[in-house]
Amino acid sequence: MENTHYANDAWGKTQFAIMFEQKFATARWSTRPRAWEISDSRRLARVSRETIMARSPIVLLHGAFSHAGHFAGWTKLFLKAGFECHAPSLPGHTPSDPGELASLTLNDYLVALHREIVKLDAPPVLVGHSMGGLLAQQLATIVPCAALICVASVPPWMLVPQIRALPFLAPVIPAILSGRPIHLTETTFRELFVHDLPGEEQHQLISSFGAESGRAFRAMILGLARLPGKRFQGATLCLSGGEDRIVSSRTSKAIARYYGARHEVFPRRGHWLIASSAEREVAGSVMRWLEEYAQSDP
Repeated sequence: MENTHYANDAWGKTQFAIMFEQKFATARWSTRPRAWEISDSRRLARVSRETIMARSPIVLLHGAFSHAGHFAGWTKLFLKAGFECHAPSLPGHTPSDPGELASLTLNDYLVALHREIVKLDAPPVLVGHSMGGLLAQQLATIVPCAALICVASVPPWMLVPQIRALPFLAPVIPAILSGRPIHLTETTFRELFVHDLPGEEQHQLISSFGAESGRAFRAMILGLARLPGKRFQGATLCLSGGEDRIVSSRTSKAIARYYGARHEVFPRRGHWLIASSAEREVAGSVMRWLEEYAQSDP
């Protein structure tokens, strides 16, 4: 399904934020949570997916080489629409710290995010971009979650590189396989991440990108970061760019099928769907979907 541009009134203090809260007004936290253990032996709580709380905050999860600041525009838009909104940075990403990233794994990211999410007063709507989409899918199996939104998301299985991406990824393969911090070149960021954006926006974004954990990146692309629990069964939206050079259209479609989700494609967009120049188009699609979901029958 191709996305369309939505009217400006979606950005005011709208009724649908209120309806979204009312849709879950009678739900409560489970009083009998189950627990599970991930590979680092830290215990995380798991609550039955059927128990969704009344007010659902939005949690925006960034991806590899990124940080929470890249979601600044989205945060402002959701706050303006009446939602509580949070955008945490992953460990070692704000500021980018290669020394810290050298020892971090994807499980470390998951644990850090879990610690933040359980502080919320209600199960959130998880919105994840790229690697953040994978983390959102993992979190949705272990914490109460009102809805799941995957934006140009990595799958919970092996991420097969597109042929045109291989020349840019080849120089960092030794770092990926050895688990060392990964540093991409300006050319790689431009050709794989932001190629569809205006020149000035490309320049600003490239200067804001940082390093990434080789261990986390390795787990992500080799399919070692499986879902720690049963896949999320609730309302799910998948968004992808038709010109994405990181996550192929075939992979994006497969993720949507896996969740039985609505899949919206932005034909002329690449991987960086959270760009400022795409906010009204892409975040607008998310807002419209939330509105429709709030008005739908339970």
